[in-house]
Amino acid sequence: MLLAAAAHAEAWQTLSPAERQALAPHRQNWDNYTPQQQQRLRQGAQRYLQLPPNEREGVREQQRQYRQLSPQEQRKLRDEYRRDR
Repeated sequence: MLLAAAAHAEAWQTLSPAERQALAPHRQNWDNYTPQQQQRLRQGAQRYLQLPPNEREGVREQQRQYRQLSPQEQRKLRDEYRRDR
């Protein structure tokens, strides 16, 4: 079933209201993402939605800090994250 879901793009309207809220920053570009990117984002949204509210706030703060970094700093963090996974 997961393979079938990853084989085609999902329309924004088919996401649950909770997923749309969690993925709101991606709304404008959603249709341009590959099915694999959409699936990865949906999985992240599901993990986020399972967090307690205080941990969600911590995630939002980390995202705010990340967006304030320069593109070079963001790239460096992404590379470090991928390396350490």
